[in-house]
Amino acid sequence: MNILKTESISKINYHISVVNSLRQYWRTNKRFSCIGKPKAVNLFLYLDGCDADYIDKNGKTVHAKSGDIVYTPTGCEYTVEFYDFKADSSNTVGVNFFLYDDKNAPFIISDGVTVFSGDGGYKLLFSKINSASVRAMTDYAKMKAGMYEIMSMICEKSREKRFDRYSIISKGILYMESEDGENLSIPEIAALCNVSEGYFRRLFKEYSGLSPSDYRLRHKIKRAMLLLKYENMTVSEIAESLSFTSSAYFIKTFRRMTGTTPFKYRSSFL
Repeated sequence: MNILKTESISKINYHISVVNSLRQYWRTNKRFSCIGKPKAVNLFLYLDGCDADYIDKNGKTVHAKSGDIVYTPTGCEYTVEFYDFKADSSNTVGVNFFLYDDKNAPFIISDGVTVFSGDGGYKLLFSKINSASVRAMTDYAKMKAGMYEIMSMICEKSREKRFDRYSIISKGILYMESEDGENLSIPEIAALCNVSEGYFRRLFKEYSGLSPSDYRLRHKIKRAMLLLKYENMTVSEIAESLSFTSSAYFIKTFRRMTGTTPFKYRSSFL
């Protein structure tokens, strides 16, 4: 099944189908297993009043604490133990659901047990979803609204963590997108970030999905498209201003990345 990471979900028009919600009141340690019985649906489990250890079929252990959300995807197999109860009983809420992308194809947000840190104020939202589920007439609209809000919060936190991880190369990214950095080599940009060239290249590829050279080239083509659309510069002048070695190389690169020539692109706005 297709996997879409949380930082990417907001870029598509996805939708959620909620199956049901369950609230568990436990007083003593509980242990469950679905090894050999893969889950048929996605599950968000909000832990309230207890901790949990998940062990997947390969022996990997994932720890979750009270206040965390645990995500287990469709097809996941694991054993889980709930323990360290903080009160007379836990008040744990689970929501079973499906995720569909903008082409109505199902997807998951990870291929294994994943914990989302519980500092985002999730408790009230899960309570509202559960309340909408246990009424005489289940209110699926309210359940879905709550799930979209939870997913939005998770996606936002993922983006923040992603930014923190790549903040060390943020100066390099700015240089690569500015005119001041056009003549700087990749080793020079890495040095400005106080990291080795190899580490800069690896982290940059993780961040953008492109090598630094390809990223810089794509950024130049985006600038060229703006110049073609809004300025009266010739193609040769644009190529020179963007530090292409020749007009021919600029035209060839532009066509490879856009599917058309600079001349045809400009004429489409006339």
